[in-house]
Amino acid sequence: MNCVRCQYLLWDLPEPRCPECGLDFDVTDYAFPKRAVAFICNHCGESYLGTDESGLPAPRRFECTRCHNELDAAWMPVRPLKDEVRGESVRLGTPWERRRRVGFVRSYLDGVARLALQPGDYFRLSSAASDHGEMIFSVLSAYVAAAVLLGVLALVQQSGLLAWLPSATAVFRPKPMILFAITVPLAQIVWNHAYGLLIQAVLAILGQQGSDYGSSVRAVAFGSAVLPAVLLLPPVGLLWYVNVVSSGVQHLHSTSKGQALIATMIPMLAAGNLLLILGYAYFG
Repeated sequence: MNCVRCQYLLWDLPEPRCPECGLDFDVTDYAFPKRAVAFICNHCGESYLGTDESGLPAPRRFECTRCHNELDAAWMPVRPLKDEVRGESVRLGTPWERRRRVGFVRSYLDGVARLALQPGDYFRLSSAASDHGEMIFSVLSAYVAAAVLLGVLALVQQSGLLAWLPSATAVFRPKPMILFAITVPLAQIVWNHAYGLLIQAVLAILGQQGSDYGSSVRAVAFGSAVLPAVLLLPPVGLLWYVNVVSSGVQHLHSTSKGQALIATMIPMLAAGNLLLILGYAYFG
């Protein structure tokens, strides 16, 4: 179990931070042979074997049987039970997380492609301790989606269709541009947190204890990679969006695919029903 930056050995550390280079990490970013390492309680020293397929405790968050403190495998000291035991890094990070080295545009386009076509692979690579930049990614995707939608509307209006709508090009005037620049990121950030909170509520009802709210927000934020499809092809795009978000929930919360789908679909269905009720009340 070596630091991915400087290769320092990370066994038996009191906190998940490399003493050599200072890189923060999560123990759950590594895989071990089953029952080959002990996870040590940070409070009383009680040890637990890693019993799942990645050699980690199952569940990842649990209560210590001795001191009754809440424990998270990601932050527990790890002790090898044999000298030859190795811990292999399974989350090397995505190009977007390494965007300062890879390049901003290149890493963003890579993230959009991976999330749209192989979201499971993207979230498996995603490091639990890196600079995710999910809000930057999400806001940028929202701007791209809004620009694409305005462009399509402008082309349609030029053909004579939807001429009754306000001109799509009017948004490029100074005042609408300022409003556009402020409203798009604000709306996207509020949506990320609101949807993430609803996902957390459903996970709690399903019995997923100790799940991290930040991980739910992160799954929603990276789901914005397919926002253009949501705006241009609502039925297909919405299903695509839910699939990406549920994949993030599944991998970031280490839950089942079924629970992840339920946690992402129920808030969507509730929001859809609310819109129908409000529309019926307004239009009669």
